[in-house]
Amino acid sequence: MIHVVVLGGGLAGLSAAVRFRSSPFALHLLEATPRLGGRTWSFVHPSSTRPLDNGQHVLMGCYRDTLAFLDALGSTQRLSRHRGLALDFVHRDGRRARLQAGRLPHPFGLAQGFLCYRMLPLSSRLNILRVAWRLRSLDESEFASLDTIDAATWLCRLGQSEDAIHCFWQPLVLAMMNTAPERASARLLAAVLREIFLGDAEAADMLLPEYGLSDIFVEGAARLLRESGYDIQLRSRATRLHVQNGRVRSVIRQDGSEMLVDAVVSAIPPWSLQRLLRDSGMLELLPGGLTDFEPSTILSIHVWLRRALPVGPMTGLLGTTLQWLFDKGGEEDGSRRYSCTISAAEEAVAAMDEAALRVLIFDELRLIEPRLEAGDILRILPVKEKRATFVPAPGLESVRPGVRTSIPNLYLAGDWTATGYPATIEGAVRSGHAAVAAVLEDFVDKWSVSGGHERHPNAH
Repeated sequence: MIHVVVLGGGLAGLSAAVRFRSSPFALHLLEATPRLGGRTWSFVHPSSTRPLDNGQHVLMGCYRDTLAFLDALGSTQRLSRHRGLALDFVHRDGRRARLQAGRLPHPFGLAQGFLCYRMLPLSSRLNILRVAWRLRSLDESEFASLDTIDAATWLCRLGQSEDAIHCFWQPLVLAMMNTAPERASARLLAAVLREIFLGDAEAADMLLPEYGLSDIFVEGAARLLRESGYDIQLRSRATRLHVQNGRVRSVIRQDGSEMLVDAVVSAIPPWSLQRLLRDSGMLELLPGGLTDFEPSTILSIHVWLRRALPVGPMTGLLGTTLQWLFDKGGEEDGSRRYSCTISAAEEAVAAMDEAALRVLIFDELRLIEPRLEAGDILRILPVKEKRATFVPAPGLESVRPGVRTSIPNLYLAGDWTATGYPATIEGAVRSGHAAVAAVLEDFVDKWSVSGGHERHPNAH
């Protein structure tokens, strides 16, 4: 039997492992931490009767690989679907507006929504449609060249006003790419916008988790893998790869044990892969540009209020430090919980103590509910992901590695690989599926020829 080891139990590793269920291989999943899920997980805390998420995630209808993964887990029904970018915005200066697709057939319904977005003057709304039109006419060479400039520059070239960038494009880029438009690749922005704006009628839908992230993404995957007889090892870090005759022969774990392998799928972050290859004496085999990935922080703050705010499931805040507010529902003690998000959190913001965060939250939530009092904030719980994503800087697309490496049986997965997406759940899942496709292409014929016979013991 052919033995495949997946390194990393985040969404890239889990999606790969679940996709391997249709293969004839023996699979072993090694995760260095005590839990699966990577940067998508939930935890129990005494402040709440329900699991809390380490951060808020929003899926889009164009996330085909993610939805296929969730279908396999039976988790799709645990998402609430909101048709056509149904978003409310509140500006610090008092302006309020709603962005939602109209009733016309797609994509005209989206155009309707932009034209009715009263946060901007009519001329700026019309110019948003200009971006959609330009996306439709981009050929592949023009699309590739967008990686040489940042998203802000590209949007300005397309006639987007400062107000439009501030009140529409910046919150969109921060939500999708966890960085400001001035630091984001125009190509990656265009890639996501093409799928949202030029895809089918469901592409622009938003899907919000109705349950904890671990419940939706992790627990079902772990159950399927165990039912399939796959080997899941937590607290099991791969410390070295042993290469012999140009191929990975074995994986050395932190306890010193050696696991013989036929193929390895590395689904760990670039900084972790760099350490693994360095400790394996394989620095010369580093994929080009592996050291170019800069992490970006997301600060999420769970807030329990004495009173409910007059908001929908998801509200954008403009001209503020808080960027998005999510209504997470009522608690058994009568309080209402909200999740506040600060993407690309600057060091000074990420380092705020609880007292400073309370002042910030009180100041900015009063924009939504002026009657809010300081005593209405019952408790807060900040959760910081220092390496939530990588910064999708201009030029990075040319060095993001593909699935295959210079070692024939070592494959790469992860949202940082060449998925065509920024660091999103869709990018992670897409990479896991691509890695499985490559392994199957390389090994299925060999397995068929060998008759599926065991070739070596798994470990010693």
